Amino acid sequence: MTATAVRPEWGAVPEQVRAYIELRLGANVAEAEMCGGGFTPGLAARLLLTDGTRVFVKGIPDDHPISAVYAAETRITSALPEAAPGPRVIWSAPSGEEHGWSLLCLEDLPDGNPDLSPGSPDLRAVLDALLRMREALTPSPIPDAPQMADVHGSYLCGWAQLAEDVPADLDPWARTNLGRLSEIEKGWLDAARGSTLAHGDLRPDNMVMRGREAVVVDWSYLSQAADWCDAVSLVPHLILAGHAPASAEEVVAPLLGSVPDTDAVTAFAAAFGGYWERSSRNPAPPNVPHLRGYQARAAEAARGWIAHRTGWV
Repeated sequence: MTATAVRPEWGAVPEQVRAYIELRLGANVAEAEMCGGGFTPGLAARLLLTDGTRVFVKGIPDDHPISAVYAAETRITSALPEAAPGPRVIWSAPSGEEHGWSLLCLEDLPDGNPDLSPGSPDLRAVLDALLRMREALTPSPIPDAPQMADVHGSYLCGWAQLAEDVPADLDPWARTNLGRLSEIEKGWLDAARGSTLAHGDLRPDNMVMRGREAVVVDWSYLSQAADWCDAVSLVPHLILAGHAPASAEEVVAPLLGSVPDTDAVTAFAAAFGGYWERSSRNPAPPNVPHLRGYQARAAEAARGWIAHRTGWV
């Protein structure tokens, strides 16, 4: 996948941190391949060791503003049951230790991100992974995880915020329907409450193939929700991969039998679409120059999805 974040090269990682990593690995690093996908600026490297072993290591300094995201990923990934389609944890080093970084060492997954385009054989693997997630993560292996509605509900209200000061470049369809979008974007909150550990950020770059199996990575946002939420959140990314909205919904349809109210799915689509629409207009975070472009594309996909579900013109 094309690089989307500016990450440190292996040689730019502090010497004491590199030494700590090699100590934990039990061998020196012979080659380091930096991975540029995702939208966080920390270390992400596939390492070939002098003993022939390959691993993946990610990390960030303890004093970085998003170090809590890395700490959450370590906690969640380490708690995933074996039946879940998550990466195998080799070791972790939480923040607060003498090396000054939060570090997570995972199995190496060399087969790249899944292809979500129509007709791709990877679609079956992704659907299987979602089914395994639902089965293995209900009830949540982290029972004190907060509800997704409580974690994300406060800021998934982008349409209402845009309505307060309508951007001149707002898409004409969104401008016409801005009032209705603002009215429905909170309508998913009650229906989304549940006991399934949620990923909360499913995208093709947060999945990696292990042969013909899709592995879900980057578990960075601790929450639990209804068992349909993660599947629904993948629809805009299927649209970005070339699916029409109707066929994107057909891909995840086997996972939507438990949705109590189809209006909740429409509201969920509106909530994420509004978030992307508003966030795409913010300045780019340091060392993450492509985030806003991704959010603009995701917002466009979400608009098409919402229009399909509502019939609004």
